Amino acid sequence: RQPNESTWKEQRRQWCDLVLAYYRHNRLFSMSLAEAVTEPPFANRQLRRALRVDVLREIVDELVKQGNAVWVGAKNTKDTCLVFWRKPEVWASMIHQWASERGLFNSVLTVFELANGDDTVGQEFHGLDAATLRRALDVLQSQGKAQLFVGTSDEDLGVKLFA
Repeated sequence: RQPNESTWKEQRRQWCDLVLAYYRHNRLFSMSLAEAVTEPPFANRQLRRALRVDVLREIVDELVKQGNAVWVGAKNTKDTCLVFWRKPEVWASMIHQWASERGLFNSVLTVFELANGDDTVGQEFHGLDAATLRRALDVLQSQGKAQLFVGTSDEDLGVKLFA
């Protein structure tokens, strides 16, 4: 970690940009800090250098402040997070637009269908992880554009989309 605060602020901004670009390029959605610091982009085996977990935690804290990540797991541990290279509000808008274009309002769909169904192949949200998809659906529900139907698991979760 850079000891000069203004330099660290700029480095942290660049790290945030890199994390979002890397996770978007590789379509990654969650990060275990302990594992992340052993792999690119946080470790370079040729140089035998790696970012320390405490420094990565500061970077993720900044992503959380920006709304591009949330801490998950055991309370106050800050060991695992979801990385939002697209915010849940953006995913929600894409899903709603897709449903509108296909005339699927008032139809019940499962989370599995949305994330992995044949009808979503080619959509950016195809293959979206369940936790991020759930957050997007929660956004739609809070906007009055969806109703969620709880199943026995997140994959059994149903959703009805509205105009």
